[in-house]
Amino acid sequence: MFQKALFSLLVFVVVQCASSYEHHHNFTVPIRSRVNKITPLFGLDEGAKVEVDIEMFGEGWPRKAPPPWLNVYLAFYSLHQWYNYDLRAYIPTNDFTFACQNDDTECLSLCSLPSVRRFQVWGSPMAQEPKKSISFEVEERSEYTLALLTCAQSTYDESMTAEMTVRMINPGDQHLPIDQIPLQGMYWTLAVAYALLLAGATWVLRSGVTCLLLHRMLLGAMTVKLTELACNVVYYRHLSVTGNDVTALLLATKFGAIFSDASFLGLLLLMALGYTITRQHLMRRERQLLWGFFLLYLLFGLLHSMCSSPVHCQGFLLAFYIVKFLITFCIIVAMNANIERLRAGHLDVPSPNPTQLYLKLVILHNIRWAFFAVLVFPIILMFVEVAVLSWEQAWVGPLLQEMLYLFVFVLIGYTFRYHRPLPAAHPSEQEPLTGPADDDEPGGDQGQDGANVVPMGVGGDGDASQQLEEGQLGGGGAWQE
Repeated sequence: MFQKALFSLLVFVVVQCASSYEHHHNFTVPIRSRVNKITPLFGLDEGAKVEVDIEMFGEGWPRKAPPPWLNVYLAFYSLHQWYNYDLRAYIPTNDFTFACQNDDTECLSLCSLPSVRRFQVWGSPMAQEPKKSISFEVEERSEYTLALLTCAQSTYDESMTAEMTVRMINPGDQHLPIDQIPLQGMYWTLAVAYALLLAGATWVLRSGVTCLLLHRMLLGAMTVKLTELACNVVYYRHLSVTGNDVTALLLATKFGAIFSDASFLGLLLLMALGYTITRQHLMRRERQLLWGFFLLYLLFGLLHSMCSSPVHCQGFLLAFYIVKFLITFCIIVAMNANIERLRAGHLDVPSPNPTQLYLKLVILHNIRWAFFAVLVFPIILMFVEVAVLSWEQAWVGPLLQEMLYLFVFVLIGYTFRYHRPLPAAHPSEQEPLTGPADDDEPGGDQGQDGANVVPMGVGGDGDASQQLEEGQLGGGGAWQE
């Protein structure tokens, strides 16, 4: 069943459709707004093509041409021009206030600021046609944005409507911006890596070793992560080939990220609570808090992904981060509490031996270091993105984030890996054990075929670890379901 699902997923990633690249804009703005940003900053290489189809209408219905005293320009600004002129300060806000609504001296000069390209699309004496098509090539590698400039005195309190279709195509018919082009290959490579890890882990668990519930949860979290990566591959592949930002694919990537983060945090929380490590069952209140936290995490995450109102989106995002903070806090407290219990020699199994306590303590230490990396890495990454990476290297941030998650998954799998020991030697050939034997726990966990199966990756130096690898010391009942 797993192989069929994985094959279907990979087929879905490869099969794509194609259509034309188009960004449609339809908006009504007050004439006094002056600066109206049309597109976000978009990375274009030398030789890229920009095509714009624009049609303008005056205020009211039925549609009519704009007033003759209005001059409208379509300006193409580079990244440096946009920030050096501080044009962001003149963009209308959500409450429809803008810096130029009562000032003619400074704001009319905005229509004369230098830009990479400028086209008069309405006004006297250059243009009196309400519908216009514009096409040109980019001469310098940079980020660019389009802005519609309405130039008229502030005494005119009227509005205008514009319908636009904007196409930005990098060389090679690449519809992604420069800083996002490597993302497609990055997500594809990571998806293949996770698929190989899942296939290898599934083969190991089917080879006769005891499968703990923790192993199944790890496989489930990695499967959800693979699904998220596949959604990203499909989304960026479709966007690269067609340029159409399909809402369904965008929502699929957001939903995949939310479910992936929820399963990842759930796995860390269960390990921090000592589930299948120091105990086999959670208390009823712990289960209730666990399910409550993650249902709220999924609820607010999905609501924030689907919302369109800025006020509601901010509320959902705040609630989402509050729930995430509470989950993170629970992981820290539970992990430190379990480590202190093991250091004090407490273990929920009859007659625990020092080797069991040591091995389980090393496991929790590995988990704590992994969680510490997940907690601190976003802060380090933020400074790297601001101080080190340029706009062309923005894809490095997601790459480092995904590599961190892959490292944590590999570390958890390595910590809880299994090793089938060599066959026991003849009793006459065995060396006597040094130190007292443990009569209460004579053997390790039993595999499905009756052979001793020992969890590896957690041992240290010394005779105890060597004896554990040879199947002479038990891992304790807490390793089995």
